[in-house]
Amino acid sequence: MKPEFSLETPVQFLKSVGPARARGLSRLGLETVGDLLAHYPHRYFDRTTAVPVGRIAEGKEVTVVAEVLTTNERRTRRGGSIQTVTVGDDTGVLFCIWFNQSYLLKQLRAGQRLMVSGLARCHNGRMQLTHPDFELAVTANKEKNTVGLHTGRVVPVYGLTAGIGQHWLRALVFQALQRLTSEGNGIKETLPTKILRDRKLCSAITATSDIHFPANGSALEMARHRLKYQEGFFIQLLMAWRRGQNQDLPGVRLEKPGDLTKRLVDDLPFTMTGAQRRVLVEILADLRSGRVMHRLVQGDVGCGKTLVAFIACLFVVEQGYQAVMMAPTEVLARQHGHTLAKWASPLGVTVETLTGSTPSAERRRILSGVGSGEVDLLMGTHAVIQKDVRVPRLALSVIDEQHRFGVRQRGKSTTSGEVTDQSHVLVMSATPIPRSLALTLYGDLDLSLIDELPTGRGATHTEIVRSADEARVWQGCRRELSAGRQVFVVHPVIDETEGQDLKAATVEFERVSRTVFSEWRVALLHGRLKSSEKQEIMTRFSAGEIQVLVATTVVEVGIDVPNATAMVIHNPERFGLAQLHQLRGRIGRGSGAATCYLLCDGYLSDDSYQRISFFASNHDGFALAEQDLRTRGPGEAWGTRQHGAPGFQLLNPIEDADLIRICHEDSRRVLELDPGLKSSSGQRLQEALAMHIGRHQNELAG
Repeated sequence: MKPEFSLETPVQFLKSVGPARARGLSRLGLETVGDLLAHYPHRYFDRTTAVPVGRIAEGKEVTVVAEVLTTNERRTRRGGSIQTVTVGDDTGVLFCIWFNQSYLLKQLRAGQRLMVSGLARCHNGRMQLTHPDFELAVTANKEKNTVGLHTGRVVPVYGLTAGIGQHWLRALVFQALQRLTSEGNGIKETLPTKILRDRKLCSAITATSDIHFPANGSALEMARHRLKYQEGFFIQLLMAWRRGQNQDLPGVRLEKPGDLTKRLVDDLPFTMTGAQRRVLVEILADLRSGRVMHRLVQGDVGCGKTLVAFIACLFVVEQGYQAVMMAPTEVLARQHGHTLAKWASPLGVTVETLTGSTPSAERRRILSGVGSGEVDLLMGTHAVIQKDVRVPRLALSVIDEQHRFGVRQRGKSTTSGEVTDQSHVLVMSATPIPRSLALTLYGDLDLSLIDELPTGRGATHTEIVRSADEARVWQGCRRELSAGRQVFVVHPVIDETEGQDLKAATVEFERVSRTVFSEWRVALLHGRLKSSEKQEIMTRFSAGEIQVLVATTVVEVGIDVPNATAMVIHNPERFGLAQLHQLRGRIGRGSGAATCYLLCDGYLSDDSYQRISFFASNHDGFALAEQDLRTRGPGEAWGTRQHGAPGFQLLNPIEDADLIRICHEDSRRVLELDPGLKSSSGQRLQEALAMHIGRHQNELAG
């Protein structure tokens, strides 16, 4: 019996898909018919209106219906061929040109009526279309599924790869839609009827058909709205479901604190901000609740998240439990470890730091101390979640810069030994995330916001400087150095690369050491150095033994040197706004004023200059993150997503913030009525959830 054609059918079962094209589709991530139909067009040609030949405007995308007048082919000196087909109507003649497409002359002959679409250009006084799309302007053709597919309509344009052509892929998508309707089980509705009605959404089959082959702009807009909602709804449903599961889990209950937290706060040489105190109250309420905590603490650069997290760890430690804190890099892990140990020592709390480069003997010593309970707080990188790391009384895991770890590792961090209840999870993000994006990436977490910076910090001024004025930049840096301050010089690349006009850290380190900063101690820091070398350099820089640090973005996160008051960033256009904000956050951490120089070594496009200017005039990390998302898109602005997080195809977290909030509300409402999705409609939602989240489902399910 012939298997039913469905969304799960492999693309190889579609006509014209041979082994080579199947491999090409696989490179695009298209393995099944469902994958193919979820490969949405990235733009469209509006070819619904034909214009007379005599009214064609140069430089415009046009569609013409005309009669084939002549066909001609000539050879080129290099052995190629040029095919010329002239078409005309009552208003003029148009030349259609193809290269090395001899087979076309077998399809086209004088007297046929042709619909032709392409970009009009004037060449030697003649209006022509080069490699235009065309179709016979007849409706009696037996191959009806190709009539009007490439012209005479709103035509989809897809992302391609080697071996996959636009015409062929367009026809393949059309074939899949036709077969699902005629011989398959169609496209099942995935959203609840009430949501479709209340939100005025078109059906799944209509949306899928119209996103590829809309009759007009209105149909396309309705399809896009439905599919955007669908993306948002299923991501929010998944997050809300996980959130509900988290809230139902018993967590380590902490009720009788000692005096460690009070002693630390009383001994601080500064006063905590109101925002720090408010967030701390929220965290401690979670730890006392008896339910497992899953909370995200967001805050701008330098807002004091680490202190808040440490106080939460002390709250756990003073009741006989242990805590683990993870950082994304060894440099940051060791710096945090040093800071935490300094705070913890007067309190009699033991802090150890474990990274991938920790020597074997020291690693065994640390693991022994953790296993026996002598180590109260374990600081580290991914090394702290390896199988041989046993934390018997783990009650709290703090994950710094969690988006670099991914949700799978978040789950691993909750494993403990003697403690039967779930350990609590506190996630910190030093990269400000707009709320609409936080709802999608961290919707399963409660959100706390530290929206206040400590008082007494100096202001940071940002200047855009052209390469012609570079001397002024170095003069300003030397002035700071002469006053006993320190300087960062940041480059986008480590080494020079042929064909890339960027100043490299290694080359510039040699130059500025000999010339600009010959009177001071200069060091080079980048990601290819050994961990021990990086740590030594950062320790010496923090201690003031090194005055100038030439570096790559390895200094982006967490490096805290209050004495650093100047930073020079070469080729700032090569960085995202959020990354620039992190870099700038390394200076101005003391009481003195600081200056960040954006040294533009080459020509900047208008868009790049506007983006850099926006950064120079804004210091609000959330505003910068939103601007980054607007101008670069969520994928590019955020780089590599957390492992297992669904990306966005149509949904934009900034432009569609209102829609995301609606999806958030609707998903919560669905789970309030059917918490476990146990009903028949809930079961269908679970199936749809698995289909829409696809391969990410298991990873996100934790």
